[in-house]
Amino acid sequence: MIAKRINTKPGNDNSRQLGLYIADASHEGEKLLFAWHEGCLSETYEVALIEIEATQGMNTRCQGGKTYHLMVSFRPEDEAKLTPESMRDIEAAFAQALGFDEHQRLCGVHRNTNNMHLHVAYNMIHPEKFTKYEPFRDFYKLAEACRAMETKYDLVIDNGVSPDRESSPQIDQRAASMEAHSGEQSFQSYVLEHKGDILKMLEGAENWQELHTALAGHGLEIKPRGNGLVVVNTTGKGAIKASTIDRSISKKRLTDRLGEYSASIIPMTPNKKYDQKPIQPRSEERTRLYPHYKKLLEERNSQLGILKQQAITGLFSIRERHSKQRKDIEQRILPRKTKSNLRQILNVEERLAREKESATGQDRLQEVRERYPFHNWNGYLKWQSQQGNATALEVLRSRTQSNDPATAPGEKPADYYQSKRQIKLNGVKKEQQLVASNLTAKHRGGLIAITRMEQLAAQETLQQTIEMNTPKMFSGVRHTIDNNGIVIFTLPSGGTIRDAGKKLHFSLDKATQRAALIYGQARFGKHIQLIDNTIERKKYERNNRNRTRDNQPHFAGIKQIYQNGLRKLSELNVVRFGKRTKMLLPDHARGDMER
Repeated sequence: MIAKRINTKPGNDNSRQLGLYIADASHEGEKLLFAWHEGCLSETYEVALIEIEATQGMNTRCQGGKTYHLMVSFRPEDEAKLTPESMRDIEAAFAQALGFDEHQRLCGVHRNTNNMHLHVAYNMIHPEKFTKYEPFRDFYKLAEACRAMETKYDLVIDNGVSPDRESSPQIDQRAASMEAHSGEQSFQSYVLEHKGDILKMLEGAENWQELHTALAGHGLEIKPRGNGLVVVNTTGKGAIKASTIDRSISKKRLTDRLGEYSASIIPMTPNKKYDQKPIQPRSEERTRLYPHYKKLLEERNSQLGILKQQAITGLFSIRERHSKQRKDIEQRILPRKTKSNLRQILNVEERLAREKESATGQDRLQEVRERYPFHNWNGYLKWQSQQGNATALEVLRSRTQSNDPATAPGEKPADYYQSKRQIKLNGVKKEQQLVASNLTAKHRGGLIAITRMEQLAAQETLQQTIEMNTPKMFSGVRHTIDNNGIVIFTLPSGGTIRDAGKKLHFSLDKATQRAALIYGQARFGKHIQLIDNTIERKKYERNNRNRTRDNQPHFAGIKQIYQNGLRKLSELNVVRFGKRTKMLLPDHARGDMER
C-alpha cells in the first residue's frame, strides 16, 4: 500500500466539502464502497459534518489549514484480503501513527480507479482542547504504518521512505508516483542506481574540482541550495538533496573535508546521463517499441514548440498594433471624453483579439495533443494498446511491482480548458457590445462590472466540477444598482462588494476580502492596491525612468503650433488682459487693436 497526504491551500480548506467528496455525495455513491466517521458524538455522517465544522470554528487563532487529507492506495491483488473491519483497523493504525487517534475524522473507501483507495479527513483541531495539532515528519510515520499493516494482513509490500536511509535508501513518494504514472525512471532512482559508483569516485576526491569531475561523468553536478547542497541533472531537469544519497556527501562533511564550496570551472562531457528509461523489464518487445515512442514524442514536442512560438508572436503583433493605434489617438486633437471612449473601445478590441488568438492557438495545440495523445512512456503504451497493439499491452503489464497510486481528486476533464477559454471569450464579446452601445458611461460601467462577476461565477462553477472542496465565493451572487450607478454584489457568504467604478468597497470579513481581491484583479487588472476595505488600481509615482502619460510631450499641441506657422515661442507677442497674461496669436488680432 501507498499512503500520502494531499496538501490543500489554506483558502481551499473546507472540511464539509471534503467530507461530501469522501461520501461521494455528488455522484450518489457511484464510486463509494462504504463510509464512516470516528471521534464524533454524532451518530449520523451528516450531523458529524456539522459537528466538525463547529469544532473547527472554536479555534479562531489558527491561520493555516485545519483539515489533514490522507489517501491510502491498495494493490488490486490485495482487494480480496480487505474487509470493512480490516479497513477500519487500518484507518485506526494510521490515526494512531499520526497522533490523530483522539481527533474527529471522516473516512470512505473508493473504487473508481484500478486501485481501491481509502480517503480520511482528519480534523486537526482537538475536540476538547480546541488546539491545533499537525504531525511532524509525517512521511516517515505513514511509511511505518504501511509496512506494519502490510505485514499484519499479508499484503504486497511496496517501496517507501525509511528513517534509516544509509542502510536502505529508497525513492520518496513523489518519485514513486512519477514512475507509476509515467512508466519512466525518476531522477532520484537514477542517482540511487549509480550510488555505489558515485561514492567510490568521491572517496578519492581531494578538492571540489575533483568532486565535480567525478559527478560530471554521470551527468550530475553538486550545487548549494538553501542551507545545504543538491545534486542536479546537467542535461535537463531534476534535483535531489545530496544528503539523501549518502550522509558522507552532506554539506557539513564535505566542507569539513574539502573546505568552502567552489563551483566547477572546467566543462565536462558526461559518459552517462539521465534519459528517463522505461521501468519495465528489458525485453525484445520493449526494445522494438521504445524507438518508435521516442520518435513520436520528438515530433509531438517539436510541433507543440512551433505552435507555442507562433502564439507568442501573434500576441506580440496584436499588442504592437494596438499600441500604435493608442499613440495615434493621443496625437489627435479631440475632446477628452471622446479620447477616453476611443481608448476604452480600443482596449476591449485588443482583449477580444487576444482571446481569439489564444483560443485559436489552444485549438491548434489540442489538435496536436489529439494526434499524439500521450506525453510519457505509459501513455504511449496505453494509446497503442487501445489501437489493438498486443505487444504494447504485454509491455504495459510486464511490470509486476507497480506502485500505481489512485488518482487524487482534481483531475481535469478533456474539455476543461476549452470551456475555460469559451467563458473568457463570451465575456469579452459581451463587453464589446456594451462599449459599442449608446449607453451612458455610468450605466455601461455598471453592466461591465456585472459581466466580470458573471464570468467569475462561471469559472468557479467549472472549477467545482473537478474540485469538490473548492469554496463557493461567486456562485449564486446577487446584484443591485443604486441611483448613483454603484453596483452592490451580495455574496453567498453574506458579504457585500460595492463597485463604484474606480474603487471597490467590501464588508470586513476574510471570506469577502478574498473574494473582493479576486474580483478586483478581474475588474482592474493584476496591479491593484488594498487600503483598509477599499481596492483600487495601483498608483505609480512619476519619475524619470517610468514616464506616465501626464509628463509625455504634448504632440497634438506641438503639431497645432506648426500648423499655425509659429517658429519660436519667444517671438510671440504677450499682452495682459486684467490679471491674466495671454499669448497673442495672429488669429486673435482684431481691427481695433491695429493702430
